Amino acid sequence: MKRFWQAVFILSGMIIGAGMFGIPFSFARAGFWLGTLELAVLTSVVLVFHVLYAELVLATPDFHRMPGYMGRFLGRWASMVSGWSAFFGISGSLLVYVLLGATFLQTIVGGYFFGEFGWVIGMVIMGAVITRFSLKKETLVNSILTVLLVGFIIFIVTLLIPKIEFIHIGGFFLKEVFAPYGVLLFALSGGVVIPDVVTYLGRDRTRVRRAVVVGTVLPAVLYFLFAFVVVGVSGGLVSPEAITGLQVIAGDFVVRIGSIIGFLAVITSFVVLSSSFQALFSLDFGIPRVVSWGAVSLIPLVLYVFGFTDFISVIGAVGAVAIGIDSALVVASYHMLKRREGHRFSWFSYVWKFLIFFMIAAGVIYELYTFFRTA
Repeated sequence: MKRFWQAVFILSGMIIGAGMFGIPFSFARAGFWLGTLELAVLTSVVLVFHVLYAELVLATPDFHRMPGYMGRFLGRWASMVSGWSAFFGISGSLLVYVLLGATFLQTIVGGYFFGEFGWVIGMVIMGAVITRFSLKKETLVNSILTVLLVGFIIFIVTLLIPKIEFIHIGGFFLKEVFAPYGVLLFALSGGVVIPDVVTYLGRDRTRVRRAVVVGTVLPAVLYFLFAFVVVGVSGGLVSPEAITGLQVIAGDFVVRIGSIIGFLAVITSFVVLSSSFQALFSLDFGIPRVVSWGAVSLIPLVLYVFGFTDFISVIGAVGAVAIGIDSALVVASYHMLKRREGHRFSWFSYVWKFLIFFMIAAGVIYELYTFFRTA
């Protein structure tokens, strides 16, 4: 049972990250109940992606990362598309985690010791040191950090509940229906570590499926609670990253605690994603592990130096392009797997796949339109 929950925390620790802090702002724009409906729908969709990806990993005798699996089931073209998508998406995500982690560290210590660049370097070094551990030690560190993160979220929810004004909990603004889409898709996705879950639990299909379900649903529940209290307290004053907007109403102490939550959310995802990126380089591209470790550790720092410092724009691009492409490829690969096994498809099978592809395409078009319109 201990091993099962550590596997759950591998996935949950990956999912609960920077995207969480954009959810209250997007809910305030779309209306809390429309945002909640989208959270439920997208959680179900992402859960399907995660389960299907786990099935692909379980059906393959050797371990890869997503480009390797896509190439095995769809061909070399899919491997190349997935490889570029993974490189773009993970690099962007690591940069987001470094930027937010540095911001939260500055808030926690009150701006002492270092400027932003110093804390960026600190985040890079911290991630590099932790990812040099073995998988067993890294998993232990991630499990401890994730447990602390969940505890802090529950603490701040409890702290803010008495300050909620229920007049803020409402709204259903259909013209803003896409406002939470990209943020939620980014915040809920964590499929990159599904191979790690399978590695940790072995090829026990029942335990893997349960871990994937629990590991995906747990963050969604925490997101709902977090959005509920932040929107309920701040209303129309919700800030884009959720925390600083609480200062006037809840005070410096809550902002400090919120920054601790933010840092824990970021560092857990940063460590797991960095490790997964290193494995991608080693397993699918044949790059030596030490070289992969050094290159992946430096990528977010290089991007920062080159001026990519707007984490909101990066999140939008990653959610629209990388996650959308990966999700579509996973569904297509699972279809190919079942076809090779001689499975006969019903009309419903084609309908739900078409609906998912349509939703992904619509979301990608909207997010890219918004990104270039505001660029």
